[in-house]
This record gives sequence, structure tokens and C-alpha cells, in this order.
Amino acid sequence: MDIETGGASTNLEELLQRGIRTAREGNAEGARRMFEAVLAVNKREERAWLWLASLADTKDEKRGYLETVLKLNPKNDVAHRALAAMEDTRSNTDRQTMRLGLTVVGVLVVLVIVVILLVVLIPH
Repeated sequence: MDIETGGASTNLEELLQRGIRTAREGNAEGARRMFEAVLAVNKREERAWLWLASLADTKDEKRGYLETVLKLNPKNDVAHRALAAMEDTRSNTDRQTMRLGLTVVGVLVVLVIVVILLVVLIPH
């Protein structure tokens, strides 16, 4: 299937490959436009959705693109692994936050005990 891109007829595969090259060259915005042009013609192009996920600005946006891939193809290993990695990162962050919170509570308990001992042991 050919599409019009700036006056030149390009097939979807060529446009997809151009988008991939553009993304690898560091031009995220240009690559996004190419992947979106591919998806405007073929909403089922998993590779375009995956590349958009790799270029996403937010975790929610990335998750949305990956979930779209899985709706199109529930067996897509790349999307499954990427979502699992996002969950692992979130779990690690939650554990680190919990450890920090427990450390702060521990320090506060020690400080309260020290203050109580100081008040009890220092004559007034």
C-alpha cells in the first residue's frame, strides 16, 4: 500500500523503516510522525506501536502503546517483556520507598527514646 508523504509516494514498510532509522538517529519527534503516518493507514502495525512505546514521553503513554500491541497480538513477547520490566521497576521503587520509610520511622523512634532519656536523666 502506498501513501503520500510530502509529495512522494512511499509504501508503509519504507515509511516504517525510515521511522526506525530516524528514531535510531535520535530524532524522536520526526520518527513519531512517521510511525503515526503508518498507523493512520494501518492501525494494526505492531512494530509502529512498539516503536512509539520506545519513544514515549511518559510511563503511562508507554504502557498504553504496549497494551495496544497486546490487544492486536496477545502473544507479542516484546510487549510482554517491556510491560514486565515496567512492573519490576515499579516494584523495586515501591520496595525502596518502603525501606526508606521504615528507616525514617526507626530514626524517629531512636530520637524519641533519646529525648525521653535526656528529660528523665537530666536534673531540672
